[in-house]
Amino acid sequence: MIQPVESLEITVLVDNETDSLSTNPAVVETEMAGAWRRGMKGLSGRCLCCAAHGLSCLITTRTPSSQHTLLFDTGPDESVFERNVIRLGVDMGGVDALMLSHGHWDHAGAMPRALQMMTLANGGRRVPTYMHPDMFASRAVKAKDGRLMPMEDIPSEHVLAANGADLIIARNEQSVLSNTVFISGEIPRVTSFEKGMPGQHRLGAAGEWTPDELLVDERFVAVHLANKGLFVFTACSHAGLINVLTHAAERFPGIPLFGASWAASTWLARPRRSFRRPSTRSRPSTSS
Repeated sequence: MIQPVESLEITVLVDNETDSLSTNPAVVETEMAGAWRRGMKGLSGRCLCCAAHGLSCLITTRTPSSQHTLLFDTGPDESVFERNVIRLGVDMGGVDALMLSHGHWDHAGAMPRALQMMTLANGGRRVPTYMHPDMFASRAVKAKDGRLMPMEDIPSEHVLAANGADLIIARNEQSVLSNTVFISGEIPRVTSFEKGMPGQHRLGAAGEWTPDELLVDERFVAVHLANKGLFVFTACSHAGLINVLTHAAERFPGIPLFGASWAASTWLARPRRSFRRPSTRSRPSTSS
């Protein structure tokens, strides 16, 4: 179902913050270190990436005979995405596929431009793009005063296809890129303390807003790093980090959990969602 890989490389394209000053382990290359390696002549704002609310990263797997790269989300805005791709020196022609983790604007906003950049760089080859059917619904979040605040819709199937997407829309799990990358299906909710996204609603076919807090279209990606274990990518983890890692462990019972990359650390730290914090952080053996 999933083939082990010899190496795994993560290139962060868009994140909530940038940080070139903190101490990092030797396996981490900061934005500035990468710029110096690529020949930057001097420190300048023109060399720097831009942080934005949202997430986008490249997941590159390598085996002795192959290399594959998946674009995992695109962040909220095409200008931020394109700026950072250029400043990081990324060859978009080497990206094999695109996957959207869940149907929120801050992860999908740059999808059309990302597809344009990929097809321009790869000679016009259409890009396999993995989606869940519920991602395309209009959504809103309820404010404290009871008002519904609409979110920007993610790009439609028509827009994505027009910009080079070969759409694969499914609820079930899939193994892709020579079976080196696992895309989950819908994530079972088994914990009592991970509540989804409080206050989220979706617009139904009859034009009525209905609660949509579970966000069932959210999915994760997993890679089996040889002699290490399973590495899981889970974006915001609205489904709940423990739910995600529990499902990953159940799907691959013979492979230990090695690590996880998720933007949910910012969600877990917010007072508004403090009810999730104690229970989730009390399980280090699952989230290490």
